Amino acid sequence: MKNFLRAIIAMLSLSCCTPKNGVETQAKMKDVKESSDEHTIPSISYDQFIDKIYDFEHDTLQKWTNKSNRPIVIDFYASWCAPCKKIAPSLEALSKEYKGDVDFYKVNAEEESRLAIAFNVQSLPTLMFIPKEGDPYLSIGYISKGEIKSIIKELVKY
Repeated sequence: MKNFLRAIIAMLSLSCCTPKNGVETQAKMKDVKESSDEHTIPSISYDQFIDKIYDFEHDTLQKWTNKSNRPIVIDFYASWCAPCKKIAPSLEALSKEYKGDVDFYKVNAEEESRLAIAFNVQSLPTLMFIPKEGDPYLSIGYISKGEIKSIIKELVKY
């Protein structure tokens, strides 16, 4: 049983990016567009998150409340992360498919470290799925477009 769990943990760790000693990894991916001007998913800052989604700084009850009237998907990423680049086209396509039903945001975990720290984001990519009501949940590491879509379908049901 222990060996089985170790194998699963090893496989999950291979699908994630984690910076080593703050050194940025240069990933070479031929099939992934590196141009940042093609992104249609807006970035969100710490202050915008507090204003638009959930003010966890002033929540004395510590009960999650989604200020948006829609479910939300947040992509915590870094520019050097190969799996982040690989998942980006799927998120772009899904953001267009669910436009008006689900809000999508990107968070550069290095530039918005306060927000990444607030949600204990330690590996990239990390996707945060926030239903209209109820607690959010995180998906750590690369997941397929089909897996993301099935999670979004559950979010929309709320």
